[in-house]
Amino acid sequence: MLSRHPLLSAAVAMAAAAGVVACGQASGGSMATGVGDAAAQRLTALTALDQRVARVAQRLSDENVELCPAVRLAAGWALHSASQYSNELRPLVQSRFGLEGDLPGVLSAPPTSAAANAGLREGDLILAVNGTPLNPGPARTTPAFEGLAANVAVLDRALADGAIRLDIRRGGEPLTVRVQPHRSCGYEVQLNPSDELNARADGRRLFISTALAGFTESDDELALILGHELAHHVLRHRSWSDVGGAGRKANDATTVNGVGDKETQADRVGLFLVARAGYDTRVAPAFWRRFGAANWRVRYPQLRHASAEARARALEAVQVEIDAKRGEGGPLLP
Repeated sequence: MLSRHPLLSAAVAMAAAAGVVACGQASGGSMATGVGDAAAQRLTALTALDQRVARVAQRLSDENVELCPAVRLAAGWALHSASQYSNELRPLVQSRFGLEGDLPGVLSAPPTSAAANAGLREGDLILAVNGTPLNPGPARTTPAFEGLAANVAVLDRALADGAIRLDIRRGGEPLTVRVQPHRSCGYEVQLNPSDELNARADGRRLFISTALAGFTESDDELALILGHELAHHVLRHRSWSDVGGAGRKANDATTVNGVGDKETQADRVGLFLVARAGYDTRVAPAFWRRFGAANWRVRYPQLRHASAEARARALEAVQVEIDAKRGEGGPLLP
């Protein structure tokens, strides 16, 4: 599931939107834009980025489940709640998405996800699972994430047992849908509002900043970043004490480590994960060269990371390897 930290203030949301639009550059809009219009534009930008990250992450996860050390049964959706938004944005999301308190609303149901197969779509509000009502929470005056997190945990526990029945509200009308979860990599993806160009993995989750996600110009480029972080999990570079929590279990598949240091391994295996998910891996060298030109921190070698140019050249060699494996017609395994 994609999650996002609460938007703690309008200033944070503004910084995030700046990263989404033009990697910190001005978007060219009029300075005379009203506060309400500016907030609506920020919400639109954040929503589009949330949905894009959810779509790419779900596809990477589903197509590489056999390589993931931890797996779970998942719906593949992105959920959000009114309570996680700032006071400025909350009325907008309540109006646009029909959100209510801590109740989970569907922000995205990627095309091949179990949620989409069940007929769920953006704007659906989840009221109950298997007949048990979810908690709308108290009235809140500040952004909070714990209420949504508690409801998501209830959904995850139910999904771990297989098909679930959801009572939802769509456009004011009650509906009941049945979701048959898919076997998927057992890692959450978290989009963090930040103007830092950063992504990381901690053994349980993949994190990507709004600025870095917004810097990518296509789903193929976004998949490169998320694929690299997923590779850290596939290669067991990161660990987390409760990786066997609700819905997660050890995968019987073994992984094949690449050569070199951990970051080089993650670049190599990550490109294979991206290829297995059907994204265009040939964009990788050009992306890293563009990223290096825009960000001095990756332009030169850093602790545990090669320079952007060195990574671009190494990925050109990995592309040759991928092409050869495709030519042989065998499994596309790193």
